[in-house]
Amino acid sequence: MKKILFLAFMALGMSAMAQHVTPLSIQLADVKLDSLRTLYINEPTMYRAALEVVAQSLAKNAEEIKAAKAELKVEQTHGKEMANSIKEATKMAASLKKLYTKEESELKSMQKVVEKQQKTLNKQKELNQSTRDNYLLFLEKQQKELGYSLREVADRQRAIADLETSIQNGQTRLQTYIQETQQKALDLAQLEAQLKEKNNTLKAEQKSAKSLQQ
Repeated sequence: MKKILFLAFMALGMSAMAQHVTPLSIQLADVKLDSLRTLYINEPTMYRAALEVVAQSLAKNAEEIKAAKAELKVEQTHGKEMANSIKEATKMAASLKKLYTKEESELKSMQKVVEKQQKTLNKQKELNQSTRDNYLLFLEKQQKELGYSLREVADRQRAIADLETSIQNGQTRLQTYIQETQQKALDLAQLEAQLKEKNNTLKAEQKSAKSLQQ
């Protein structure tokens, strides 16, 4: 019974694996240099101050990307842990399924032996009633215990079947989760490239604005 409860717990754990990565919500600062240049064309000091504000926004974006990358790393590690859990659960389920199938086969073989003994006893008319009754009671007790054991094995086999279904569902959810981490990594790489481009453009403009003021 403890094994069945354990398997039920495992199945519950697998079915609860509908997890998703935290979506990205980073909005890169909009670097409208042409508009700023036009706005502060005759005010170089104000223009440089406006460019500094843009630089601060981009620096904030850099921190957001850094935090998102750290978050992604944890999510990727979690994905590996889930994959290992599924792998171990799969091995355990296969091992127990084989064990219970063998146990069922042995119990049924024993059941046939007892049934054969009962038939043999019924043919042995020469035995006195007391001997027959005592042996018959012993065989009936064996049959009862074997029947109980077979029902218990059947319960465990059903638990294994449920676990296998949960594992399959968990594998599907894991694949979705892994795809989400991969997409998030691509999105972050794209954001980093865009941020780098914006920073390069801004630095060139700041350098130009500084030379114009001098």
